[in-house]
Amino acid sequence: MLSWIFPNTCQLCGALSETTLCPECLASLTRVPKPVCMYCGAPVAGNQADPYHCEACRNKPRPFTFARSALYENDTTLGLVHDLKYHKHTHLARALAPALAELWESNHVLADTADWALAPVPVTKRKLFSRGYNQAEELAEELAKLRPMPIIQPLQRLNTGIRSQTNLSATERMRNAYKAYALLPEYAEGTRTLPPNVLILDDVYTTGATTRACAHALRQAKGVRNIGIITLLRVQ
Repeated sequence: MLSWIFPNTCQLCGALSETTLCPECLASLTRVPKPVCMYCGAPVAGNQADPYHCEACRNKPRPFTFARSALYENDTTLGLVHDLKYHKHTHLARALAPALAELWESNHVLADTADWALAPVPVTKRKLFSRGYNQAEELAEELAKLRPMPIIQPLQRLNTGIRSQTNLSATERMRNAYKAYALLPEYAEGTRTLPPNVLILDDVYTTGATTRACAHALRQAKGVRNIGIITLLRVQ
């Protein structure tokens, strides 16, 4: 009765839809243009000398196996992620999860490895209290319904005194991020081990500072072999 009285409609076009985005609008969202750097997933020129490292990541340490993003930055995709992250539109996680699931179709490491475990990037207790949810966890729960895999929580977000990475330079982001993420004690002490293949999941990849720091922390644990990074949005 409620569905009949208050039918679900697409947030973008207003058409009747089972989720917040109808299939047509979901398909129209801008994907990351190809070709991409085989390491960090950034769009690159097709004739670059090293397909496995773009100019931005060639001389950086490599704590993860690969990084990929589902959507590319524009007003529409930024608005959707902003609503999910800051406006309590958690229903968008279900609507946008299929875009993350598409990454398996274009990445042979994802497709050929069957035993991935999802590790959503944690947030501070302050943010969790003020928002009431972690958007990365919301995405992980919906993605795991489409690509069945366990969700693990091996990381903790420490308080560095800086509330947001948004207004920091790339160097400042990296320095702050490496202080902000650490293994939970049971993983750091070795009483629990990580599965061999871990996928770090976050909402946005900008400089990669957050996910790179999470991957660096996971490398300190026993058991891990491959660390992949998937994010909903790539921001240049």
